[in-house]
Amino acid sequence: MDRSRRMGPTDPLFSEVVAVTSTVRALRRAQGKRNPEDVAFGSPEWDAIGAEFVRDVYRAMGGDPDELSRLDL
Repeated sequence: MDRSRRMGPTDPLFSEVVAVTSTVRALRRAQGKRNPEDVAFGSPEWDAIGAEFVRDVYRAMGGDPDELSRLDL
């Protein structure tokens, strides 16, 4: 994985990323869960919700969220 790669609107995967994250946001809201934008940026609560959100996105992409703790992010 190229960690220096930047993704923007011209990247071929950009629309897919937007679709997946939008779907995860909608599903979390329907389940009564908050999304990162629902709490103050940088707060401990934002960190926790952001981590949950990343796990949900990873799961939506077919990954095993338990793998995330073993990855060097």
